[in-house]
Amino acid sequence: MKLSFIALISLLFIGCKKEDPQLGNPPTLAEASFTYSVSSTSANVLDLTANSQNYQCLWDFGNGVKAQGATATASYPYAGTYTIKLTVFNKGGSRSTTQDVVIAQDDLGLLNNPIFTMLTGGASGPGFKTWLIDSNNAGHFGVGPDPISPLGNVPEWWAAGPNDKPGCGLYNDRYVFHLNGFKFDMINNDDVYVHNSLAGSFPGSFQNLGDYTAPYTNQMNESWNLVEGLDTTITISNNAFIGFFSGVHTYRIVSITDSSLFLQYSHHAGGLKWYLRLVPE
Repeated sequence: MKLSFIALISLLFIGCKKEDPQLGNPPTLAEASFTYSVSSTSANVLDLTANSQNYQCLWDFGNGVKAQGATATASYPYAGTYTIKLTVFNKGGSRSTTQDVVIAQDDLGLLNNPIFTMLTGGASGPGFKTWLIDSNNAGHFGVGPDPISPLGNVPEWWAAGPNDKPGCGLYNDRYVFHLNGFKFDMINNDDVYVHNSLAGSFPGSFQNLGDYTAPYTNQMNESWNLVEGLDTTITISNNAFIGFFSGVHTYRIVSITDSSLFLQYSHHAGGLKWYLRLVPE
């Protein structure tokens, strides 16, 4: 089983492929182009639109934050010149274009988002916050159906009891959310816990209490991206993730306070919703 997001990132290093009769041509420069406009909310917020709405699109905002989709919104609390990069993909390959944008003044009000404050400690705090799995309490890890049942966003099929998964590479991991640059550090102490169907993608993995523990290095200086809406989500960049790995990197915030973060996320093959409850270190 391949990890779709990781595979998508790896295409960046392959570049544009030559024409293949079966795959077709890679995107053109015109198809990889994009436009942007200043949001009505702030001169430091840009609304981005890819010219090709039907291609897979990967954005790098130049501020440490990445996103996917034909449209995106980039926020720049600090003044400076940023290079926005869009990479589009089709069966024939990929193509990238860039544009430089100049942010004239700081808008530190963009950092006053209540979720930013709860997740990182806020602009008046140390600028970062470290979270870990709430292993001492029941329900810190669990699974339920996808789509969810009338019971709602709860791990109705199975929920872990206190310290139910010792020695699996789950409870000793730390997840650090930084406010400056939206940086994310995954400190996993050399191993992680992954779903059994993904064990083949992690060399050296071994069965452990139902799923697999796998060797893994710390993933430092990655980024996190918050998208607010009916479903408010956090997406973690590249090979970093949070908690038990199910093959995805986007997590829905079910609830968040200064002292608790309850996440729901999908399974790479569908049919399951996983749940994690974290607390500050």
